Amino acid sequence: MPLVQPVVFISLTVLGVIAALVATRRGMRRAYVISKALASAGFIAVAVASGAVGALWSMLVLGGLVFSAAGDVVLGVRGRRTFLVGLSCFAVAYSVYSGAFLLHGTGVYLWATVPAGAIFVIGAWLYLRNRLPAGMRAPVGVYLAVIAAMMATGIAAGISHKTVSLVCGVILVAASDLAVARERFSSPSFANKLFGLPAYYAGQTLIALSLVG
Repeated sequence: MPLVQPVVFISLTVLGVIAALVATRRGMRRAYVISKALASAGFIAVAVASGAVGALWSMLVLGGLVFSAAGDVVLGVRGRRTFLVGLSCFAVAYSVYSGAFLLHGTGVYLWATVPAGAIFVIGAWLYLRNRLPAGMRAPVGVYLAVIAAMMATGIAAGISHKTVSLVCGVILVAASDLAVARERFSSPSFANKLFGLPAYYAGQTLIALSLVG
């Protein structure tokens, strides 16, 4: 499918990310949430324009993108409860991704990608475990396991189907979660947003583009 339409929607995501960075820098909370919602709408539209309504696995990916968008908007609202709701939305999204990638086909590559995902998540846990409040350790631990599954299945499916955008997409999304964790539990700074927001939206957009064809 020609990429004319996806490019238009990618532009919406790019503009939304820029607006979100400006809003967070200036402390404009409402503008920040609205900008993220627009950016998320962009990657969902990219998925639809790329053919997400075709095969079952791609429709599942679209569902994961929708849950991700919901989680992203919820995380824009401060508070422990909203953080847990947002975390749950992303856990559902990434679990749906994993099922979609398995359905799409991972070939023989899981033997390599499962250990790689585990190493990534174990490193994240070792960094976070002493920084997490007691009540957050179990939810974050479960969430990290979900990320490991998404990385392992997504990278394996991307390699199996020679889809570079899928491989890069899941890696960027996982990396962006480290920035969120650092902002929330370790060292809050604008640098976390400056890395995390572009990485997250680029990753989700690349996952959406992997549905082309």
